[in-house]
Parts: sequence; C-alpha cells; structure tokens
Amino acid sequence: MTTPGSPPSAPAPGAPTSVPPLDTTLTNKDNIDFFTAPSFTTSTTTATEANGNTPSSTPLLPTTLEVKSPTKDDSEPIPAPPTPINATKPTLTSPITPSQPMVTITNVEIISSVSSITSASPTSATSATPTSTVAAINGSSNGTVQPEDMEGITETLSPVEPEAPAGPSEEAQDGRLSALEEQLKAQAEELEKYKRDNQRLYVELEDSNQDLASLKDERERNHGAYNDLSRQYYDLQTKLIKKEQEYDTMSKNYLEHVRMIRATDDDHSTIMDRLNQLKASIEHLVRKAQGSRSVNLNKDAVIEHFKASGLLENFPVSEDKLEPYQLNLYMESVIMSTLVSHFFDKSLSCIFEYNKGFKEIYEWMHHRNNKLAVRWRQQLCVMIIQDPATKARQEEEVNTASTALTELVSNVYTNSNEAAKLRDICNKAFELAIAMNAMDNVISPVTVPLGSDFDDDEMGTSLKSNPEGKVALVIFPAFKDQVSAFNVRSKVWCY
Repeated sequence: MTTPGSPPSAPAPGAPTSVPPLDTTLTNKDNIDFFTAPSFTTSTTTATEANGNTPSSTPLLPTTLEVKSPTKDDSEPIPAPPTPINATKPTLTSPITPSQPMVTITNVEIISSVSSITSASPTSATSATPTSTVAAINGSSNGTVQPEDMEGITETLSPVEPEAPAGPSEEAQDGRLSALEEQLKAQAEELEKYKRDNQRLYVELEDSNQDLASLKDERERNHGAYNDLSRQYYDLQTKLIKKEQEYDTMSKNYLEHVRMIRATDDDHSTIMDRLNQLKASIEHLVRKAQGSRSVNLNKDAVIEHFKASGLLENFPVSEDKLEPYQLNLYMESVIMSTLVSHFFDKSLSCIFEYNKGFKEIYEWMHHRNNKLAVRWRQQLCVMIIQDPATKARQEEEVNTASTALTELVSNVYTNSNEAAKLRDICNKAFELAIAMNAMDNVISPVTVPLGSDFDDDEMGTSLKSNPEGKVALVIFPAFKDQVSAFNVRSKVWCY
C-alpha cells in the first residue's frame, strides 16, 4: 500500500520488474468496482545474433508478461508509472471510465512476449499460439484491448509446466555400469603394471646405487694406490738423481785417478806411431849425412868403429869388400843402439837414480801382487814427469847422448852438421821411454839374435837384404810387452 504522492518502493532483488500504474488518475466517483489497468512485470533479455553481436534495430523485448490488477483504493489516486527500461510505454487512446476500462498495448510487445513464452515452453504451443493472440488483438477495434480480450490474453499467456524427461532404462544403466566396471578393471590392471614396473625400477636403482658405491670404493683404492706409486716414483727419481750425481763424482774421481796414474796420454797406437817416426828420422839423418852416392862417407872411420864394436868379426862380408850401403846401415844401427843404451834400456828412466834398486823391488812385488806392482811403477813415472827437477836432468841426459852421437856422425860423415837433428831424436827417445814404462805392461826393446833365420812376421827387411838368408845386422830392434799385446817389428839385414 503506497501513500499518495510518495514514490514507488524498489522491488526486491531478483524479483520481476513491475510496471507502475498508468499516468492517469482514476477515481471512483460512483463507488463502483471497475476493471483497472493491468501492470506488467518484465525481465529483459538481449536478442543476440548468431555471430554474437546485438542488433541495433531490434529493441530489448520482455520475455515474461504478467497482467496484475492494481490495488483498488477509493481515496488514493493511481500515480503514473515511469517509463520501463528497454520497453515501450503503453498508451491510452481514451480515458478509462468505470463502464469501459481499457489499456492499449502495442502489437509488437504482445507478439514478442508470446514468442518468448512459446520458445520457453514448447509444449504450450498447441494451447496458445502467437497467431491466435495476434488475431484476438487485431480483432479489437483500432488495436484497443478490451477487458474481455484481456481475459483471453491472460489465459493465452499463462505458462505451461514442461514435462519431466523420461529417465534411462535399466538395460542402459546396466550397460553403463558394465562399461564403468570394465574401465575400472583396466585402470586397476594398468595401475598394477605401473606398480610392478616401479618396483622393478626401484630394484634396478638399488643395484645401480650399489654398483656406484662399489665403483667409488674401487676408485678410492685406485686413487690411493696411484698416490703410493707417485710417492714411490718421486722417491726413486730422487734416489736416481742422487745416484747419478754420485756416479758423476766417481767418474771424475776415476778420471783424475787414472790421469794421475798414467804419466802420458799415450796408448799402444800412439807409441807405435812414435817408434816408427823415430826409425824414419834415423834413416833420413843418415841418408842426408852421407851425401849423394855416399860422398861424405869416411869409410876408414866407420870400418874402425865397426871393428871396435866386435860385429865385424862375425860379419859375412870381409872388410875389403864392404860397400857404402852396408856401412850406412851400420851407422843407423849405431845411432839406435845409443838411444837404447841411454833411454830405452833403463828399468824406470835414465834420470831415476835408483833404477837398480827399483828393478829389484819391482820384481819382488810383481811376483806377489802384479796390480800393486804396476800401480807403484806408474805412480813413480807420474812423479818423475811432475818433478820440477826432471826437466833439467832430461836436458843433461839428452845433451850427453846427442853430443856422443854428433861427434860420431861428424867423424864418419865429413861436411855434415846434424847436431840439432840428433838432439831432437834424443828428446823424442827420452819422452817415449817414460811413456812405455808408464803403460800397464812395460814396452821394452827386444834384440834379435845374429845368425837367426829371417821371419817376415817379426822382422822387416832393409836395403839389398836377402829375405831367405840369416840375420847379419840388427838395425832397429823389436819393441814388445810381456803379454805380446804390443809388437813393433825389427829392421834387419840378412846375407
């Protein structure tokens, strides 16, 4: 119940919108009941095309139309309703009187409402159709709805309850249950399969973890062994370096020791070369001293010296038949014999004062300990070479030998001056004698017996010598050691 002049109350949320009474004040002058103008409750929907766009030309139409009578109040006027949203305001063609109350409704609103009802309730299409409703409206004069027409419209627009859809049959339900059971069974089997695979993979993972742990342990052991080997290798490298250093020191000491033991750096080959050079030097001196065709040869002097040596007595050629070449060979043997007696035929050296005592001691030591005897002899040779007085004594001995030879050569070969050459030969003989005594096995001259047969392996022939004859003159003696490791052949003349 609303008071006159007050605004209509707001509808409840979710309630259909009620159209207020028409904008016409109705009075009940005669106090008679009359058909009042209906009010409309609408709920709007938006007509949408298939593409989702709202057409601009189609207004929003009410989907539900209800016709209600307003409350009759003799003392209160009916206020004019506001224009509904998205709806066309109904118009009245003439004032409503008690004898003819009426409401004019546009055909469009009715058709739209009916169409909405029929679309919502398909089953009510047989009882009320838009065609019959429109015909009823059109049958009225000038489109004016009469009260008797509204009754038909109200009956036409009353909603019809839709019939409930029929439920599924039992067979269909059983089929669906069977399908669900089969599906559940398959899923259960698949789940069991997944469980078995998971269990297998878990076992494999455990095995892999155990293998990994074993490999880690083995790696740790190998790493420890590698570290041990590395330490051992480092220790061995350190020891090897230390041993190499010790070996180098020993080598140096050995070389120093050997260098101290050996008086010279000569060996068998160098001594052999020096002896051959000495022989050639003597031959060249005599050849130069005699002159061309022995013009400088003093035959009487050389024969006199030949007799004094005692060799002429057993010589196969008589004194009156001696030829110059035979006398020249004799002079070569004289020079070499002088060198042997002064330098090569000494027990240790010509400058050693104790040669006689040395020879006796050395022989005694040699029978008892050969190595110590050799070492002692070599040490004495080194001491002789390093002795500061050796040079002076060498000059003295060389001067003595060279003077005697120079005098003899000058007497035999007139107009000759070979003093310097003879001095050089004596110096070479002195140094060579010490080198031969400093060897492990002493190299000494060996005299060939006169009258022995010629041996090509041990002897070398001279000028006009008979290779099938016997040794008549030894010009140059052989040089050998005690073990026959060194051998220089002698030079002889055979007849």
